Amino acid sequence: MIMPKDLFFSIPDGKRSRIMEASINEFSRQMFNNASINQIIKEADISRGSFYQYFEDKDDLYFFTIQSIIKATAYTFLKQFMASQPQDIYSVYRSLFVYNLQLLSDGEYKAFFRNMYFGLNYRLQQKLKAIFSSIRGELLEYRLNELQQKSGYDGPYFQELMNILELNNRDLLMLYISRPMDIETIMDVYDLRIRVIRTVG
Repeated sequence: MIMPKDLFFSIPDGKRSRIMEASINEFSRQMFNNASINQIIKEADISRGSFYQYFEDKDDLYFFTIQSIIKATAYTFLKQFMASQPQDIYSVYRSLFVYNLQLLSDGEYKAFFRNMYFGLNYRLQQKLKAIFSSIRGELLEYRLNELQQKSGYDGPYFQELMNILELNNRDLLMLYISRPMDIETIMDVYDLRIRVIRTVG
């Protein structure tokens, strides 16, 4: 998991909240490359020196912010979903996709996540992949072995299947925010792709 420096967790809650709110606001206004540390520290009312006592750099703050938002929003939804006993790994990723569509369509963090997807490059993608893989592992925990057994695939094949499903989710989320397309239409495309993947598999 991405973590700030230890000192960040010892500062008063109000100050920590101001920093996180300023981070969310700036990354909602700007994509990663254009986001300004100066603007964040000004809005959070902290010094530049304080910022670097809490975080190594802009990357550190950015990915911690993403991780924090996901924990604050998706965890409750996904844990409830896992408790509902999903039938297979395809239903897990479909629910993840629907949830992310909601974040991009009308959620509190709509602008933040749209900028995140628009600003992705290879380096950012690799860091995000590590975060999402860690969160996925936490959420699925003991269910992962059960879902793999239900799939009938061995370990490496099952891992690659999850990688393909993640890539499909990310690609269709990018398609959704880059073209005028309603949710019903993008879900039709999603379900078509999954039928193709299951047929090939």
